Amino acid sequence: MTILALSWVASGVAWTLMEIHGQSSVVLRGVFGLNLLFHPVMFVIAWRRLLSLHVVEMACLLFASGICALCMALRLYSPAHGASIDLQPLYLWIPVIYVFAFTLPNHRTSLRMSLAILAVFVAISLPYLARSLNQPHVNFTIQMLTVSAVLIAALYFFSSHLHRLRLAELTVGELARLANTDELTKLANRRRMTEVIAHEMGRFARYGHAFSIILFDIDHFKTVNDRFGHGVGDDTLVALAARTMDVLREVDTLGRWGGEEFVVILPETGFEETLRKAAALCVHVAAVPLVGEYAVTISCGVTCVCAGDTADSLLQRADSALYDAKRRGRNRAEGVLDGQMVPVLATV
Repeated sequence: MTILALSWVASGVAWTLMEIHGQSSVVLRGVFGLNLLFHPVMFVIAWRRLLSLHVVEMACLLFASGICALCMALRLYSPAHGASIDLQPLYLWIPVIYVFAFTLPNHRTSLRMSLAILAVFVAISLPYLARSLNQPHVNFTIQMLTVSAVLIAALYFFSSHLHRLRLAELTVGELARLANTDELTKLANRRRMTEVIAHEMGRFARYGHAFSIILFDIDHFKTVNDRFGHGVGDDTLVALAARTMDVLREVDTLGRWGGEEFVVILPETGFEETLRKAAALCVHVAAVPLVGEYAVTISCGVTCVCAGDTADSLLQRADSALYDAKRRGRNRAEGVLDGQMVPVLATV
């Protein structure tokens, strides 16, 4: 929209100056008039989003090409109407059209559009060049067409190179995302959660910043798969992931540990607070069915990092607490702190 506004202002200023210096003509007035009409219309369309940006860009490209082609044809073939058109500035502006064409998102589309526009200018020029090579504008016309062809080739080379670089960046980014993301739930996968735990262990060792984890899974998940099918089971896992996020903070990290088992890492969070949050999570999940009318419950195992811990010992304690929650009836949160089982906090 900024370019459209600037183009409109530039056209108005140029027209005014030409009128002041007596260099205008009927043809030039028509060209400037079209510019002053076209740019505001495109500005409003882009501003109100009446058409897609791609359509607006194509319309601007075709309009600029059409105006240049018309002026070129009038100057070469109709001196009476095109006498006031100076070919040299016009020929200097035509290569800008190709630069503009290569700002389009698809570099192959840019190449096709540029070649089509060049073909139009070649078609306009050929009859003029065929008459005689001694005509006044032959040399400059040939130079313009040659420079245009070279410019298009250079622009395509650089745009295709840039396109390959972008694809490489996207590929690397996508591979990194896939390596750290669970395909079903779109949560962090076990590999990524292991990295986060290792990072938090490092912070605890260096700065004493404690953290806690919640290990939880769906009670009787096999029954869900057997009764409703694996499709419903997958939907349940996805819904559980979304439901769990309702209870967590932005700084907490939720990931799928494997199967129907999930893990939450809570930085700067003590054991008692984490145990309360796990109990609240049990209540929140059981309150409303995740998928359809079949409600599920979860069991949670909670622990907090202690001096001398490793990632394995931390996870083993959480797993032990989860096992105890299962043994005591499920749909509950249990915790283990420094090897000691904490009394049951909550039963839903």
